Amino acid sequence: AYCVLNCTMKITWSNRIPIQTTQIDNIPERPGVYEIQGRKKTDGGYTRRYVGMSENLRQVYSKHLSDDEPNEKLKNFLKEKKAFFRYVPSNAEQTRKDLEKGLYSKHKHSFNTLDNPPAGSGKYLKIKIEETNA
Repeated sequence: AYCVLNCTMKITWSNRIPIQTTQIDNIPERPGVYEIQGRKKTDGGYTRRYVGMSENLRQVYSKHLSDDEPNEKLKNFLKEKKAFFRYVPSNAEQTRKDLEKGLYSKHKHSFNTLDNPPAGSGKYLKIKIEETNA
């Protein structure tokens, strides 16, 4: 879908994968956009905590689980809570940037830093994301 100012992108998320080291083989070594989610105690729904993009989803998954994770809020959350990882494969860097920005604009993921929000590719002013679950 080519558009100048506004754009609607349709995505289908992978299944949610519980974040633990034993799950690493379930993450593809592909480029894509991903989300880290938590579980709400009240209604059993999911909370969107972090959105990101990577050239290699498996690599970024293991980086988030490592002691080198720079995001303290996210690091503590992954240690203390039950968290989930899901992704949308995407080979095009521009698409990944725009998806990341669009998802952040829509959901305001609580562990993304406000001083450095996803910038997008610069191609669109407003990005609308339509999401489907696998």
